[in-house]
Amino acid sequence: MDKEKLKLAVDIVKNSNHTNAFTGAGISVESGIPAFRGKEGLWSRYDPRCLDIDYLYHEPDKAWAVIKEIFYDFFGKARPNAGHSALAKLEQAGKLQGIITQNIDNLHQEAGNSNVIEFHGNSKRLVCLGCG
Repeated sequence: MDKEKLKLAVDIVKNSNHTNAFTGAGISVESGIPAFRGKEGLWSRYDPRCLDIDYLYHEPDKAWAVIKEIFYDFFGKARPNAGHSALAKLEQAGKLQGIITQNIDNLHQEAGNSNVIEFHGNSKRLVCLGCG
C-alpha cells in the first residue's frame, strides 16, 4: 500500500465518529487458517458439500472426520495475529465500534474485540441438533 493511501486511511479513522471493520478469511490466513477458496484453499482439499447439513445426516462418519480436521486441527491451533491485535487496539482506543466478519474462528474475540458480529456463526459455540 502506498504511503499516501495509508495516511488517508489513518486520517479517515481518526476523524470518524463511528468506524466498523469488515473482515473475511484473509485476516486469519496469517494465523494458520487456510482460506476456503483459492489455490491453497480448503475447498481445493475438500468437497464443500461435506459441511452441508444433509451430508452430516446421511454420512456422519465422513462429515465428522472433515469437521474435526478443519475446525479442530486448523482452527484449534490458530492464534490472533497482528491484524486481529490492531483491530482490538482500535476498539480499546475508542476508534472502532465493531467488527462484522464472515469468519467463524473466534480470533477477533481472542485478540480482545468485544463487539463482533459473526455473519456465519462461531465454531467455538456448537449446538446439538438433537437436543439443542
